[in-house]
This record gives sequence, structure tokens and C-alpha cells, in this order.
Amino acid sequence: MDITIDSYGMLIFNIGVILLVGLILGRLAERIRLPNITGYLIGGLILGPITHFLTTEELSHMSIISNLALGFIAFQVGNELWLGKLKKSGKRIFIIALVQALLTTLVVSLLLLIVVDVSTALILGAIAAATAPAPIMMIINKYRTKGPLTDTIVPIVGLDDAIGVIVFGVLLSLSVALAGQTVGNLSILNMIFKPLLEIGKSIVVGSIIGVLAGLAIRTINKDREAKEKNLDIIIITVFVTVGAAMLLNASPILTPMIAGAFVTNLINKDTYILEDETIRFFIPPIMILFFTYSGAQLSFSVIVTVGLIGILYIVGRTFGKFGGAYIGSRMVKTEPAVKKYLGLAMLPQSGVAIGLAIAAYNELIDINSEMAQTIQNVTLASVLVFALVGPILVKYSFKAVGEITVDSKNISN
Repeated sequence: MDITIDSYGMLIFNIGVILLVGLILGRLAERIRLPNITGYLIGGLILGPITHFLTTEELSHMSIISNLALGFIAFQVGNELWLGKLKKSGKRIFIIALVQALLTTLVVSLLLLIVVDVSTALILGAIAAATAPAPIMMIINKYRTKGPLTDTIVPIVGLDDAIGVIVFGVLLSLSVALAGQTVGNLSILNMIFKPLLEIGKSIVVGSIIGVLAGLAIRTINKDREAKEKNLDIIIITVFVTVGAAMLLNASPILTPMIAGAFVTNLINKDTYILEDETIRFFIPPIMILFFTYSGAQLSFSVIVTVGLIGILYIVGRTFGKFGGAYIGSRMVKTEPAVKKYLGLAMLPQSGVAIGLAIAAYNELIDINSEMAQTIQNVTLASVLVFALVGPILVKYSFKAVGEITVDSKNISN
């Protein structure tokens, strides 16, 4: 019993340290005009791979932090998917999201064929399509960005996960078959069934919970306790959707995003403003915890092990995202600012990519352990690079197009 109490005490203490170090490094990053997210990640690097204050075992005990934090982020993304706005731009958004995801996968896969086999190239190409919504949403919230780039990138980030899951599921099934299964096992049905089933379960679960949450929020009167009641429902919704998704093997990101989309379309404008203010008030400490924890999980050693493969992956993903976003934007004739900067703003990569890499590792470890390890190491190395550089590029993109609306006196980075 004492060991259990001590373990919980250490867990709580470590979470407190993560929050404190993340907060301090975030403030320091702002002083030197870097996004505070970069400071959180550096704080995590200090606690993890640099000082080893947090061991791998201790970090594994806090894995729920990632799922819950991504759940809140995904819910917030879904909250922006109001049908009234999407009716005008829904088709354009889908085309851009699809083109940038597929082109990124294609460019990375073709580049990697220079140094690895087809199976490894296809899986890494699929993982490369994933974009981390957390840094983008945090920059948008912090600087209250408004304009064409903001209106375009938010729904695209929402669609990116769904498209990424399908592409990854199909290419993983194909790669597993090529790597060690017989040709007889390779069928279109097998390749698309698993990812479509995962998405289907996410839509059903997210829809049911989202409708219930939306109806509950509609009953809240605008009184002194309105924000507290709103927050209660939001927290319950995210916890239930993430938990249900994990139990049912659905997507812990797509499910709360669907719930958020249903909620925002069931409430009126005044209630939405109240809900949005509630989320903005509640989410900052979760973001500090999530990004600092994510930084602690990274490792400098993987950069050395991946070598040329990692370099080609990073270069290919950069050109794929930029080129895909630009081509997709030209196809639907978006504003010049969107064409020029959307790709740069979509470079962050973190939790979703790591989750896909883990799924690939589990599928391949018994078939080809070397391939499984290569995929995991390349993904971790790229996450380290894009997690540190990505937020800077996101902020630069919004600043370049003039969509940062917070008064300059209140912007410290």
C-alpha cells in the first residue's frame, strides 16, 4: 500500500515539475520572441533526454496526458467546424486537405525509395501526411488570429486526421502484405476495412456524445455560473469521448473532434461565444503539460541513428506539405496569402505521427523488426525537428499575412 501511495505521490510531483518548468521556459521563450510552445518543448527536453530527471518508466505512467490533451485540442478543432461557414468553403477545404495529404505521402515515399524498401517508404510517406493540430490551435488562440488563412487551416487540420487515418491504414495493410504476407492476403477490402471501421466508430461515438453534450449546453442559462457549467460539460464530453474511443479502438482524436462539431452546430451564437471563452480559459495549463511532456519523450539519439533516411523524410515532408497546399489552393482559387503560407503553417508534427508510428511498429515487429525500428526512429527524429521548428513557422505565417489581431503591446514573441 505504501508503495502505491509513494508512486502516486511521485506521479503528482512530476506533473507539478513539468508544469513549472514548462511555464518558466515558455516565458523565457517569449522574452526572446519565440513561440511559448518552443519553450515548453525545450523544457521537456531538459527534463527528459538532457538531465534524465524523468525516466522512460515515469513518462509511460503519464501517457494518459497525451490522449486527454489531444482530446481537448480535437474538441476545440471540431468546435470551429460550423456548417454555416463550411457550406461556403467545404468543397474547397476538402480538395486542399486531400491534395496536400496525398502529395506529401507521394513525395516522401518516392524520395525514400532511394535508400529504403517499398514497404518502409510507403508507411513513412503515410505518416508524413499527419499534421499536429495542437501547435496551430495554440498559436491561433494566443494571438486571436482572424482572416482567410485562419479560416482555411482550422477545418483542414480537422480533416487531415481523417484523411491521414485512411491513407495510413491502406498503405500499412499494403506494406505488411509486401513485407511478409502472401499475395493471397492482399485485397482491397482488407486494406480499407480497418481504417474505415475506425473512422466509422469515431463518427458514431462522437456524434452520439456530441448531440447529448450540445443539448445539455443549450439548457444552460446565462448566469454567473454559466462558464463553470459549460466547463463541466466540456470536460465530461472530452473524457467520455477519449475513453470510449480507446475502449472501442476508434480514433481518440477524431472522436472528440466529431463531438465538438456536433456541439457547435447545436448551440446558438451567444452560447458558442461563451463556450469558446470557456475553452480558451481552461486549455492553457493542459497545453503546457502536453508540450512539455511531449518534449521529455523525445530523444537526441534517434537523429544519429536515422541519418540519410531522416534527412530525406524531413526534406520530402517539407516540400510535400508546401507544394501540396499550394497546388490545392491554386486548384480552388484561394487568396494569395493562403497559397503562399498554408504549407508552412501545416508543418508541425507530434502526437498523431507518433501514434501512427507505434501502430506500424506493433504490426511489423514480428514480421520485420529492423523495418519497425527504422519507422519508429525516423518518425521520432522528425517529430523532434518539426515540433521545435513548426510553431515558429506557424506564427511567422500568421504574422506575414497580417492575421495576428492581439495588440502588439501584448505580444511578447
